[in-house]
Amino acid sequence: METIQTGLAWQMRKNPMGETHKDALRLGFDHEVKREFHGTEVTSGIYVEQHQGLEAFSKIGGEWDDLFRRSDGASPFLARAWAITFVREGRLQGTPLLITVRADQKLVALLALSVHRAAGTKIAEPISTTVPSYLGVLLDPQFRRAIYWMADFIAKKSSIGVLSFQNVSSADQATNELIGELGKRRFISHSTKRRTCHYIRLGCSFDEYLKTSKSAKQRKKLRKEDRKLSKYGQVKLLRYEAAEISPEILSRVAAIQEQSWMKRRGGSVLGQPFYQKLLLEMAEADLGRVWLMTIDGEDAAFKYALISHRRLYLQWTAFKLKYASSLSVGKVLTQATIRDACDNGIVSIDFGHGDAPHKRFWATDSYDVNRVAVGRGLAGRLVVLWLAVRWWLANRKWIRTRYQACRRQFQKVRNQFASAD
Repeated sequence: METIQTGLAWQMRKNPMGETHKDALRLGFDHEVKREFHGTEVTSGIYVEQHQGLEAFSKIGGEWDDLFRRSDGASPFLARAWAITFVREGRLQGTPLLITVRADQKLVALLALSVHRAAGTKIAEPISTTVPSYLGVLLDPQFRRAIYWMADFIAKKSSIGVLSFQNVSSADQATNELIGELGKRRFISHSTKRRTCHYIRLGCSFDEYLKTSKSAKQRKKLRKEDRKLSKYGQVKLLRYEAAEISPEILSRVAAIQEQSWMKRRGGSVLGQPFYQKLLLEMAEADLGRVWLMTIDGEDAAFKYALISHRRLYLQWTAFKLKYASSLSVGKVLTQATIRDACDNGIVSIDFGHGDAPHKRFWATDSYDVNRVAVGRGLAGRLVVLWLAVRWWLANRKWIRTRYQACRRQFQKVRNQFASAD
């Protein structure tokens, strides 16, 4: 157990880091395809294929994990542990599909999709599209040309008519390159901004971060809020990671969310069996971290973060409403989490989708998450046009607000009927 000096009695728990349907294109053996590379030299060791079904995810598991470790900067949403949970639990529309690129038998690129048929064409989207995340191509940075090979396979050998990416980071070079390459192969595309995402650039001490990003007045206020909370009661912050994140810890996290503002917004989901399995799966893959705050022995607030390549993603956070008016529980917890990240060599902290004021307060930089659709053929082009209209409407705040209100009301009525039964 490691104690971190923050003005409060933080106690840090620390644990050491501890046959499928297949269509293939072998480049270099197919002379017709080689000419379609417009004179680019293609070596005989390149192999592009697609795999359908759950068995493919298990069969390719070790290679996927190895590629993820080599893909410096890849978000945890591209890890096998994340995708396979959605597939196993049936949380996707259509059939799971993997498109892989190998160079000399080594997996160098992977795109995990779910495919369904609608409007007379096959529509593919990254697995877990429904959850705010950053999705796209997992790529070995030493094999950037794998993007070209993947694009050529999709255009020439796959039957996909539309690729719909709803969570593409503007910083995701690999996925944006794939979209650009498909545009060169007679796909039309449409892109629209979905959200702004804020993050902190670290690689420094916590004191240096505060000095460079906060005014003297802001730093003084943070210290005051810290002292106020410490006088309220005995405050502890426990950090759990990897195997330490047990079902019991996740149950406590879900209980806090259920008593937070998230319930009123219809976002209290962590108590659902699916999310309990997802969070546990990520923790067992050493991709999950939990910060749990207690006040006088009672759970008060939490953060569940995903971590990969020394980057932290604050995916779920909440505090009990009973502390909302009198104490800055959320702010103090965030400050302690940032301090802990600095002490452990984290290079950035991502606050996820959204432009909330508290995210802007802590962040030092931002980027965009975009919705992008690419399609071919008459049916595919019509689907892209429909998505463009749909996404335009989604970006109108008054329409989105009314839709969300109706959705919450529908959920409330459905829950009442379920309780009556």
